[in-house]
Amino acid sequence: MTEWADGRTGRTVTWPAPDAYVLVDGVLLRTVPEPPGLPPGTPVTVRRDRTRPLPVAREDTGAAAE
Repeated sequence: MTEWADGRTGRTVTWPAPDAYVLVDGVLLRTVPEPPGLPPGTPVTVRRDRTRPLPVAREDTGAAAE
């Protein structure tokens, strides 16, 4: 599942520190948020990071508002 999500965009749903759950194309993924503490609804891009056990959700500051 991690490979499928690499490079896709989504939105944060929850943030039970230190992880965040991100909704990507109807799939809920457990991720590491960057920066930590992203609020629900934040647009993010999911990236695979081989040094971490979970994919990283980076805030997508260039995403268009829906």
